[in-house]
Amino acid sequence: MKAIKTFVYSGLACLFVSLSSCEDMLREQPYGVYSDDNFFTSEADALNALLYAYDPISNIEYGARFLFNLTDIPTNQYRSYNKGLETSLFEWEVTPNTEEILYFFKYCYLGITRANSVLENVGSMANISEESRRQFLGEAHFLRAFHYFMLVRVYGEVPYHTQVVQGVQDAKAHYASLTELYDLIIGDLEQAMSLMNIAKQQGRADKVAAQALLAKVYLTLASSKQSGAPGYDWVTNADALFTNAAEIAGQVLRGQNTYGLEPDLLRIYDVNHQADSREHIFITSMTREGSGFEGNYSQLPQIFTIGIPNVYISGSLAGGGDVTPIIQPGQQGWQYYRVDNDFYHRFDDEDLRKRLMVTTIYNADGSVLANWSEENLTSSNPTLFAFFYPFTRKYTDPQSNSHRTSANLYLIRFAEVALTYAEAAGPTEEGYYWVNEVRKRAGLGELPAGLSPEQFRTAVWDELTFELAFEGHGLFELRRTNRVLQEVTNKPINEAYAYFFPLPQREIDLNPKN
Repeated sequence: MKAIKTFVYSGLACLFVSLSSCEDMLREQPYGVYSDDNFFTSEADALNALLYAYDPISNIEYGARFLFNLTDIPTNQYRSYNKGLETSLFEWEVTPNTEEILYFFKYCYLGITRANSVLENVGSMANISEESRRQFLGEAHFLRAFHYFMLVRVYGEVPYHTQVVQGVQDAKAHYASLTELYDLIIGDLEQAMSLMNIAKQQGRADKVAAQALLAKVYLTLASSKQSGAPGYDWVTNADALFTNAAEIAGQVLRGQNTYGLEPDLLRIYDVNHQADSREHIFITSMTREGSGFEGNYSQLPQIFTIGIPNVYISGSLAGGGDVTPIIQPGQQGWQYYRVDNDFYHRFDDEDLRKRLMVTTIYNADGSVLANWSEENLTSSNPTLFAFFYPFTRKYTDPQSNSHRTSANLYLIRFAEVALTYAEAAGPTEEGYYWVNEVRKRAGLGELPAGLSPEQFRTAVWDELTFELAFEGHGLFELRRTNRVLQEVTNKPINEAYAYFFPLPQREIDLNPKN
């Protein structure tokens, strides 16, 4: 049985247990090493190893922040406003040494290597039930596919690792083509679907999560080919892939009763219902009771909220009435993720999803403290001056524990699967049904009948933009539909990296591309 190694960088994955900051990572001090003698000897060991493979997703340098930096900030959803605490991605100033480029890559491979460890070891364990063995292996296949799907959409061709990296001699893996990477992703998800059952549990994946992700993979291939997105000319039959996407998404929509559209839009983002909401197929499990470093708990509310303490919002999308704090009173927002005013105006005024962006804040007694206006950016009133953009309420935790919150990442939601199906099926009766169900929940009427396939898919793309705003999907959606250069209008695009960001310079130095 192989040991879990903890010292090799990513494609060369530098495998650390959990680190608090980029400065810590630069020190590269390995710890938490397990040996053949003291690990994978019981079912509890196997479960701990599996949970260890989930852990990178919640880290600052992966999902908790850098996913948003890489996929939403470069789109029209956000604007810099020339304020402090800026990442260079606000202006597409990207190089192989950009912090997000390096550490997102690293943490994806951290997850891959840990998933590989589970796959290599759990299959041969003796002290584990067959049911648990199948579930753990299925989740590991899902995680490896999930991480590689992130990598291929961010960077394109990346190092190919399907075994645990044992040392520097194993680190120089070949850079896989997109064909190889998607074959691996699809194969892993098919394995995951065959091994797992439907078992909803916050923070972990089940069969439905694998189905949902596979449908998205097929849709990405089909739409990338159909739209002429750079890098996908090798895809041979977009129509067949659209059919595959619709078939797998349809299994999620009609083949189970554990997940579904949450009727109440606001409940989706209620921290008290993240575990039991039917909407969430795959979501992280950060908690305000978590200790140690961010990643065990979340600070997403502070990152999105305007930079003043004691921000109260309406408890209803209708406005007014009882008010609730974004985070525990006394805590202050950081105004890092700043919503673009023009993006706010793209939403239909009747769209309830527009009301997920806060334009009125209150005092604790329910009286109005301030209203957002575009003129606030130059106001002499300090409260108005801080309220210079409408901020999203998708990440809130009124019961936060000081700066620790339970606001989580919405990685796969049922609504995304519904829209995946609609796009893949086109303007059929079922295609119309599912996009209209999402629109109905948002308070909108049905799409016009008789749309052409192109018009219908464009309408679905709009729904995806509005439904998944601020959830880490933006640039992925533009890339797969070949719309980056046309759609991103509020910032200068580095065209060289419009469809794939550069590989980290450190990876290229350690593992040169042939």
